[in-house]
Amino acid sequence: MPDRDPAGAGPSEDLHFTHAIDIPGHGTVRGEIDLRGAFASCLAGVPLHGKRVLDVGALSGFTSFALEALGAEVVSYDRAGGRHWDLVPFCTGAPAPQLVSLLDAHQARISRAYRFSHAAFGSRAERIEGDLYSIPAAIGPVDAALIGSLPHLRDPLRALHGALRLVQETAVIVGLLPRPSWLARLDDLRGDAPLAFLPRTSRTHPSGPLWRIPPRTVVRWLRILGFGETRIAYRRCPSGDRTGTLYAVVGRRTQANRSEV
Repeated sequence: MPDRDPAGAGPSEDLHFTHAIDIPGHGTVRGEIDLRGAFASCLAGVPLHGKRVLDVGALSGFTSFALEALGAEVVSYDRAGGRHWDLVPFCTGAPAPQLVSLLDAHQARISRAYRFSHAAFGSRAERIEGDLYSIPAAIGPVDAALIGSLPHLRDPLRALHGALRLVQETAVIVGLLPRPSWLARLDDLRGDAPLAFLPRTSRTHPSGPLWRIPPRTVVRWLRILGFGETRIAYRRCPSGDRTGTLYAVVGRRTQANRSEV
């Protein structure tokens, strides 16, 4: 892990923590999302001790270090700067051409927060940055993958396929239900919760989520990618100023990967 930040100095404004995290020697650092009490639900009971796990969209590292605490060997994968964000080209209030450079700076703060925590935890996780659509085959096979960034991607199925080509056993796809919990779960059980495109020119942030992806859609995607056994788990958790419902779709590979497709 090159270029670590010294954890002894304490967190600074130059770091951006996407997730709340309890850092050794520094206590709790607040983030946009708090999964500390819900992480076991993210994994939906999947045993990961001794497994090699790809954490796709690792951000500031909470999920990677939580996986490592469970005994996993972790590869953290995240965007390499603002050019790898999928943005809404035209919407009200979108910053002018400086947006990519602003996201470059934002992504750098996230990366520094990861390195800060990496040093504080004494982590052995490997961080790789690049394009979420082109996760390098050189990473090699992994036993499992944790993926949570699909709603922010223009082509979530393509990104999912690219990540899962490395996975030998288990995929865990996490997301937030966008509607009140009981309504969203009822729609999903009835099979009438479609994939929805979210951006509107009048009320969209350029880097906001592009899709509402119901768990049942993720199940169908996993099945066409060779993960024929699936299940869904739900858990309430804090998200920003509100409490949302987290879902985790777990798929087990039942068909050998077709690398030529």
